[in-house]
Amino acid sequence: MNKPSYYPNYYSIDDIMVTQERIPCRVLQNVYGLGFLDSSEKTEHLEANQQLELPLWYLLQQDERNPNFQLIVPEIFTAAYKEIYKADATYVELGKLNKFYYELGMYLCKFESGDDLAGMLLDTAQERIKAIKDMCNNVNSENLMDNKNLEYIERILYESGSKNLKMFSDWLQEKSVNIKSTQLVTNHHKRKRDAIEGDDRASQSSQRSSM
Repeated sequence: MNKPSYYPNYYSIDDIMVTQERIPCRVLQNVYGLGFLDSSEKTEHLEANQQLELPLWYLLQQDERNPNFQLIVPEIFTAAYKEIYKADATYVELGKLNKFYYELGMYLCKFESGDDLAGMLLDTAQERIKAIKDMCNNVNSENLMDNKNLEYIERILYESGSKNLKMFSDWLQEKSVNIKSTQLVTNHHKRKRDAIEGDDRASQSSQRSSM
């Protein structure tokens, strides 16, 4: 699994998948010869105020001086969902809402004008990261947040955290075995030394008795 890009990266497969997401938008002016962009319509042209969905990468490439489309921020990034996240973000099935929720949200921040989308992303992540940490530390706590509900970056964090915890547990177990082995060797040497010293004392006592 590739690491998340976090920033636009032309050669990142993850980034390509994020920007391939289809985003709702509104046609700002008549656009001729591009009717095929709207699969629900059979017309040759796009008319002003018509709504359709286009890949994010196309909307990112628009010339701001003469845009043809106005991006509409998806509902999952609006104030209505912000209240849901604030109520209890850990039980939201974020992975089902959008597999690349955080990275897509970061792209959409440049288009967001009303709600504080960046703040919502941060607050949601901070709240959910606590449950992800609990999942990594204790398998039985998975009921706090089903890992099927995790989005892409969260899943990477969960898998990395679980792997590191297992490595740490294995290291502690190996260290414990080594400590026990070392202690057994030390005790054996101590008993052997005591036995030798005991024999020496017995021999010296016997010699004194015979004199």
